[in-house]
Amino acid sequence: MPPVPIPLVWLLLSGLLLAMEYLQPGFDGLIVAVLGGLCLSVLTALVPLPIGLQITLFVVITAAGILRLSRWSAKRSPSSAQRGLKRDTAEVLGTIAPGGEGRVRWHGQSWAASSLDLEQNLERGDQVLVMGREGTHLQILPIKLLQ
Repeated sequence: MPPVPIPLVWLLLSGLLLAMEYLQPGFDGLIVAVLGGLCLSVLTALVPLPIGLQITLFVVITAAGILRLSRWSAKRSPSSAQRGLKRDTAEVLGTIAPGGEGRVRWHGQSWAASSLDLEQNLERGDQVLVMGREGTHLQILPIKLLQ
């Protein structure tokens, strides 16, 4: 039996990784590894390289691709903590006494709200965090208190 050409081995490895990604999607590193395997398949078809260098190139290409993908993904979408904080903040529409009730603007609408802070007044324009909701009534805390 003749030996299997090295470019074909890299092509088969890429196909196997692609099949694994198709069967169990979710780990983006497999797609990057598929691209690394395809690059090495083409490269070894053009230039004969020692096996150690091929494996090193495969690891470097895959690691660099995963790092690049994770950085791109982090810049593209804000963290869930930032999204949650923006979604759950409201603006005080009038002074609210400590532990008292008043109105806040939340999602562009005016809502009745109760302050859960028993020590400080909430002034008009203050940013507050919506901690809970009972029907059309919100429970709020000043953001300053949480920092």
